[in-house]
Amino acid sequence: NWIDIFGLMCYYIKVEIVDTARLCLVRAFGEVNMKSDSERIKINKKCEKTKTKNKTRIKNKKLILQISAVMIPIIIAMMAGVLYIVYSSTVKGFLDSQNAIMMQMLTTVEKNFNYDSDMASWYFDYFEAHPNIIYERLTGEESNLPMGVFDAEDAWSVKWLERGSDQLKNYATKQYLDSLRSAAYWQTKDENYVSLFMVLTDENYEGLCLFNFEDTESDGIPEAGWKLDMSEHPAIIDAVESNADDVFFERTKEFGSEGSYYIGYKPIRIGERIRAVIGVAYSWKDFSSVMASTFNKAVALGLADMILASAVLLILLYRKAIAPVTSIQHSVNDYIETKDSDAVISRMSAVKSSNEIGRLAVNISDMVTEINRYMNDNIKLAAERERVSAELDMAKDIQAGQLPRVFPPFPERREFDIYATMTPAKEVGGDFYDFFFVDDDHLALVMADVSGKGVPAALFMMMSKMLINNYAKQGFSPAKTLEQVNEVICQNNEKEMFVTVWLGVLEISTGRLVASNAGHEYPVLRNAGGKYELFMDKHGFVVGGYEGMKYKEYEIQLEKGGSLFLYTDGVPEATNSREQLFGTERLLEVMNSSPESTPKEMLENVKSAVDSFVGDADQFDDLTMLCITLL
Repeated sequence: NWIDIFGLMCYYIKVEIVDTARLCLVRAFGEVNMKSDSERIKINKKCEKTKTKNKTRIKNKKLILQISAVMIPIIIAMMAGVLYIVYSSTVKGFLDSQNAIMMQMLTTVEKNFNYDSDMASWYFDYFEAHPNIIYERLTGEESNLPMGVFDAEDAWSVKWLERGSDQLKNYATKQYLDSLRSAAYWQTKDENYVSLFMVLTDENYEGLCLFNFEDTESDGIPEAGWKLDMSEHPAIIDAVESNADDVFFERTKEFGSEGSYYIGYKPIRIGERIRAVIGVAYSWKDFSSVMASTFNKAVALGLADMILASAVLLILLYRKAIAPVTSIQHSVNDYIETKDSDAVISRMSAVKSSNEIGRLAVNISDMVTEINRYMNDNIKLAAERERVSAELDMAKDIQAGQLPRVFPPFPERREFDIYATMTPAKEVGGDFYDFFFVDDDHLALVMADVSGKGVPAALFMMMSKMLINNYAKQGFSPAKTLEQVNEVICQNNEKEMFVTVWLGVLEISTGRLVASNAGHEYPVLRNAGGKYELFMDKHGFVVGGYEGMKYKEYEIQLEKGGSLFLYTDGVPEATNSREQLFGTERLLEVMNSSPESTPKEMLENVKSAVDSFVGDADQFDDLTMLCITLL
């Protein structure tokens, strides 16, 4: 109804103003609530684009046109619904009355056939067995039968026909067919139908027409003999399969000639089954012409009423809604430029509407007040974030400065080539690597991964690195070093953090490597001229897990030309957007694609392969690697 339409218009107006106010909100405090410079630039560009688009929309589109754009489809839909109801009612009423006429007509035709069940069954069997007889007239030769033929006691019985000659059978059948045609023709000759017909039905749904009277015919044998595909006419199939005496109706465009027809079918029961249907067809075009006049008047009257009502409604909406909305739009646009909340609140208080528009003005005033509060809060938050970001950048530099970053680290030593990298997942990471001389002939190698991420992991990493370095330089073996570090960490570990460590001491002169593994990844070894393979060493428990842990050592003989590759779990557990892991198999495949590469080239190849595999997915873990080759 019109009240609902008016409510819809008001809701549409409210949505338009809220969209503009939302832009104001983004512009007011969105700029100071960013995580990075790149994000700030991205969102500022988006805001400017939205702002320009919004101005263009408000400048080039009038609210009255937008309301009309909403109302016109609704009016059209309502009119279509009314027209459909009128049309459906008209058609249904007309067809109901026409169905009654057709039922009476077909029932009258059927009653005047006066067929005997046994004889009719024989004749219909003969029609099906000799369909050509339908086309033929009764000839003089067929009529010239011996008079004694008709003097038999059982004349005009099935037995009489069965023992008779073909001449007699043809004569009797044509006489019966003529009686059916005459009964149909004389009972309905004054009706205004297009076609009156009778069709045999068989099990293959192929009907044979016995007769067909058209409204243009006079006397003589009517057109007959054409076949009808019953599968294209569900009403005939329903008439046959229902085994009932009702009349069945259908509208079809496929019935012998071009045009649209409305047809009624009356089943003819002979014996125990339906042997044929009689049908009457009317032109749907004639039906339509009868209904057109009344329908057109209803359409014209409905359109006039709709147009008049729409015009009145638009005038009321223009006076009651558009003026307040224009004031609200100007206020919001001014606030976007000036951020003068007092001016907006003053202009919103001037909107006196007591409907949704008035409540919207109050809401905008409240929103502007909240924007001011958010702006102040977020300015403070932005300053705090800048401070934290600067401190994190400093922490990142400090952490990176604790790891060996100058390569080659020992230019005077020509016995080996070593290279290492660490790429944190956050500003600071928990992974670390280290290498340092215990004495002139022994080089300590460390690869470790602290539990967790961020600042806590970085602090724990610094402490673990210093402890390992101190105990290893005192001459402790790798296993003993890990035991000492574990005891110190466990004494004051309220956060229950831990670190996985691979620690090895390489005797450079002989290539003998003594190592201990505290829950870390398997190292990768390559003999001179060979391929890289995982070395399945025995793992001890993580450092920092329990006090009193004991760690075991093992030895590796690293030949000249051989290499050792150490890494954290960030390499094999790198994950792409399909939740697939990079894995150690891909790692070995990449390394063995160029096994003779220098340590630096090898780490660059692995990093490139991991980045290509991960694609656009986020890096969720630190990526740390170290490679050394004996020369």
